[in-house]
Amino acid sequence: MSKNKITVSIAGKDFTILSSEPEEYIRKVAQHLDRKITEIVYSNNQITLQMGTVLAAINIADEYYKSLEASDNLRQQIGQYIDDVTKERSELTSLRAENQRLKEQLKRFQGTGGDDIQQTML
Repeated sequence: MSKNKITVSIAGKDFTILSSEPEEYIRKVAQHLDRKITEIVYSNNQITLQMGTVLAAINIADEYYKSLEASDNLRQQIGQYIDDVTKERSELTSLRAENQRLKEQLKRFQGTGGDDIQQTML
């Protein structure tokens, strides 16, 4: 896979990034990081650029781990839905078989004129 050489600006400094990811993606990631750093640095004039960068990295790592947890929860929920659907399909198959059996029993009953209703019910 070919590598893209992309220059991005983060916290007022230019960085050249070599990546196999598309340029648009790299720019999006760099803009996200730049926004995080800028928000932190401008929120408190006592925070240095270095401190802001570290805090931004911590915030992004926090977002990452929360996203992982959320995706794990969704996977578990989907797994539960799949189990539920499997059980419901099994029950549906069983009910269809029971329905078919009852239809056949009704046809036999209708064919005998109802004389053997007591035997059929037992």
